[in-house]
Amino acid sequence: MSYLALFAYSFAIAIGPVISPGPVSTTIVAEGARRGFRAGPLVATGHALAELVMVVALALGMGHVLSRPLLAAAIGILGGLFLLWLGGTMSLRTVLRKPGLPRAPDSAGQAGRSLLGLGVAATLGNPFWYVWWIGVGGAYVVSTWEQGPLALAAFYLGHISADYAWDTLLATVVASGRSWLTDRTYRALLVACGLFLIYTGIRFIWTGAQYALV
Repeated sequence: MSYLALFAYSFAIAIGPVISPGPVSTTIVAEGARRGFRAGPLVATGHALAELVMVVALALGMGHVLSRPLLAAAIGILGGLFLLWLGGTMSLRTVLRKPGLPRAPDSAGQAGRSLLGLGVAATLGNPFWYVWWIGVGGAYVVSTWEQGPLALAAFYLGHISADYAWDTLLATVVASGRSWLTDRTYRALLVACGLFLIYTGIRFIWTGAQYALV
C-alpha cells in the first residue's frame, strides 16, 4: 500500500470513532460556543499530541510482535472483532436511538484553561481511547511499522487528520450557530462509518487468520 493510500485508509478508519460523541467532542462544543472555531484545531492538537505519545510507545514496544506470527494473528483477529463490535453497535444505536450532534453539558465552564491542555485531558480521561489503541491501533502499528517509519508516519498523519477535520467542522458549526450540519446528516455519517468499520473488521480478521497459517 502506498503512503498516500495508507494515509487515506487511516483517515477513513479513524473518522467513525472521531465523530462519535465523547469527551473531546463535548469539550469542543463547550469551548466553541465561547471561544470560536479555533477551539476545534487547538483541542485537536492536544489530542494529537497524546496520540503521538501512544503511537511511539506502541511502535517501540511492538518489535517482538513482528517476528511472532501468532501474536500478530491474535492482535489482528481481536482487533477485527473489536471493529465488528464497534461498527455494529455504532450503526445499530444510531438507527434505534437517533442521536443528535454532541451537546455541551450544562456545567461546562473552563474558559480560562488552555485549549491544548483540554484536548490532552479529554483524551486521557476517555477509557475508550485506550481500548481503541491497544486493540485496533496496536494492530495498525504492527502492520505499518513493518513497512518502515514513513509508513507509520503516514498512518499517524491520516489518523489525526480525521480529528482535525471533524473537530474544526464541529467547532465552526457551534461558533457560527448555523444548522447546515443537521442531526439527520450526522446520523447518516455515523451509520456510514459504522458500516465501514464492519468492513475493516472483516479485513483485520482475514489478515490475522493468514498470520496464523504462517
